[in-house]
Amino acid sequence: MRKIVSGLLMGLLFVGCAKQETTYTIQGEWKGGDGKVIYLKKDLGNKQYEVLDSAIVANGVFKMQKPLGDVDERILQIDGSTNIVILDSVPIQVKCENVKKTVRGKEKESVKIEISGSVEQDIFKTVLLAQRDEMMIMLGLSFMGKEGKENSGMVDSLAQIYIAMKAKTEKTIDSLVTNYPDCHASALIINNFVVKNKDLAEVERMYDGLTPRIKNAYLGRKLKATIDNIKKTSLGNVAPDFTLQAPDGKNVSLADFRGKYVLLDFWASWCGPCLREVPNVKKVYDKYHDKGFEILSVSLDDKKDNWTNAIEKYDLNWVHVSSLQGWDCPVAKLYNVSGVPAMLLIDKEGKIIATKLRGELLMEKVAEQFGE
Repeated sequence: MRKIVSGLLMGLLFVGCAKQETTYTIQGEWKGGDGKVIYLKKDLGNKQYEVLDSAIVANGVFKMQKPLGDVDERILQIDGSTNIVILDSVPIQVKCENVKKTVRGKEKESVKIEISGSVEQDIFKTVLLAQRDEMMIMLGLSFMGKEGKENSGMVDSLAQIYIAMKAKTEKTIDSLVTNYPDCHASALIINNFVVKNKDLAEVERMYDGLTPRIKNAYLGRKLKATIDNIKKTSLGNVAPDFTLQAPDGKNVSLADFRGKYVLLDFWASWCGPCLREVPNVKKVYDKYHDKGFEILSVSLDDKKDNWTNAIEKYDLNWVHVSSLQGWDCPVAKLYNVSGVPAMLLIDKEGKIIATKLRGELLMEKVAEQFGE
């Protein structure tokens, strides 16, 4: 992976980013794929997609070409596989090949897909590959963790590999964004990856380095909107109000709790770290509830039964709401939640006075408000 990324970075230094023109072109070859349909889709969120274009493979080739509009990320669906591309004015070349492989003693056919295009494509692909490798190590850690203590040495080794790989990914992202400030992909990378892992100052530093052309383009404006939202939910600001439904169907608003200290708690029934945090949260609630402390938990579940069963199972006897839209929860997006658990402490006037609260820090911050 190191050689691949290093080589790509060196190669990209001599190439400019694509300028927006009037049309996009996606063309490809697929020997043996006649009759198959290639789809170009837009991710609408909440597992909903809009088909923007399609092409049928005929005589081993296919092609799509339409007005471009804004340069943005899109999904190229080929034989059920999802391939993220940046749609710009430089033709995207796709090569599909039917391959056979043996899985558990049975031969199966799949499609090998190679996608190439502009520098925008290459930059974003570099980050996606790095993220994929991180995910593979995380899966390995999860698997080894279930195997027991006898594999603790291997778990430690994988953990060190993951830490090193994550640091390398961050370095790669910083290098790409710094060297390609006039690329739409740089704005997309900051919005999709940097915002989740860095503080506001770092995000703004990277944004400030982008060229005016990219700042004024769609992905640049989208990144600016994200930054503005982060500022709205930063320390000292009034927490944005919202309304969601409780398990009984009644509407609950954050404004309903004005005059009390409120812990805004983002969690999910499927989140192991959230459930491990439950004893700390319950301890704080039991100690300070009668003194004017409330908890408003926003679940990122997408199935009501999972959500309500967890509330009952773990005896979470405070106020709960959810949009039941998973990661597409509008309130999670409003508060720029990219991981759970995520907890914010809000004072009686509705101002955010503490964030990133977990473990003993949660008890300390709440205790401070009550003079302890």
